[in-house]
Amino acid sequence: MDIHTHIVPGIDDGASSMDEALKMVGMAYDEGIRVIVATPHYGLRNPGYDRDKAVKTCRQLRDKVMEIHGDMKVYTGNEIYYYPGIVEDLDKKKALTIGGTGYVLIEFSVKEELDVITNAVRSLVMAGYRPILAHVERYESLQKKLEEIKRLIELGAYIQVNTNSFMGSKFDKRTAWCTRLLRERCIHFVASDCHNCTSRKPLMKTAVQRMIALSDEETVERIVHTNVLKIVRNQYI
Repeated sequence: MDIHTHIVPGIDDGASSMDEALKMVGMAYDEGIRVIVATPHYGLRNPGYDRDKAVKTCRQLRDKVMEIHGDMKVYTGNEIYYYPGIVEDLDKKKALTIGGTGYVLIEFSVKEELDVITNAVRSLVMAGYRPILAHVERYESLQKKLEEIKRLIELGAYIQVNTNSFMGSKFDKRTAWCTRLLRERCIHFVASDCHNCTSRKPLMKTAVQRMIALSDEETVERIVHTNVLKIVRNQYI
């Protein structure tokens, strides 16, 4: 189950056409993925975002996917670049939660200060949302700061890392950091963050196998399956 993808064609810097989107879906299917959340960029990184067009195109993609893969589900959402007015945009449904639930995928600048991230989590939780912090391994203010990650989780944040971050060598710093987060049970989701069929593919299988080798099957099952089911059902994790 992949909660972070840029698979809706012509909406952001992800799939450029319906053909490419369907090829990405086929690759995802071969990787064992059966649930895809389409999360086109919202905010600073996609100033031309058109909500109605995004939803319509996602529905068109969903219909085509069902014709090809009857057991694959596609849900709508956004990857939202955080800014102070985001709660208002969520309340007005300009920005989308994941599948209409209380869960929302939030990203920050890689150089964002910890106080900003912390206050963002607080404001979203107080407004009734459940923030999932996208690709946490990228944020410089959180790197190698396990206690700060745990503090954000206590405040109500959920942690997502990208699958390719588990695919480096044992000397790769990002892979080492994600391994520590995994072993400390500080990861709620892994996702492909796929954008295309070449440089940023919808990868899952190899990362999951490496995660099992680094941890255990029960922990990984919770991350890649159980937690996503709880999102779809709008249940607390």
